[in-house]
Amino acid sequence: MIIQDIGSATSVYNFLSKSSVQRQQALLNSTETSADTVKISDAAKALSTPDNGTTQSRTGIQNGVLKSASEDPQFAEKYAYEMATIPSAIAYDISDSLKSQNYDDIKLSSTGRKIDDAFKEKFYKEAADIDAKRLEIYNTEKAKGTDPVTIIAKMIDFTNSQSREYLEGTGWLDHNQQG
Repeated sequence: MIIQDIGSATSVYNFLSKSSVQRQQALLNSTETSADTVKISDAAKALSTPDNGTTQSRTGIQNGVLKSASEDPQFAEKYAYEMATIPSAIAYDISDSLKSQNYDDIKLSSTGRKIDDAFKEKFYKEAADIDAKRLEIYNTEKAKGTDPVTIIAKMIDFTNSQSREYLEGTGWLDHNQQG
């Protein structure tokens, strides 16, 4: 009896020590049969498996957006459209500039990094390409009938694969992943 309990505990530990994706896969590949079958929707898969090759993984806010989108189809549709069509912009922190009345002394809201005209020029050049690609992702996926939550996830993962400077400039840089 004790040996069985140790074996069961070891099995549970081995199962729980795997990543959530590995656990989901193990459950899906399980040979046990049951009257209740659980299927993972495309939206749920999008929430749990970001693309590889990202500059940063999904942030808590991004996961919150995906969760909200999966719970509200109208929000998902609107958010996907807006994410695809609203141009990227630099997120400024102008608090010090307002106090000093020196509007040439501008910094980023994400990190407080002071920026100059060269940063702005490079950012907007890169942003134009990124915005066009994000719109292309949206249009392509929308034409295929892809679920809006999955479209949002694809656009988030695409955005997260961009340069650190772009993420920092837009405020998308995860403060926990700054380095």
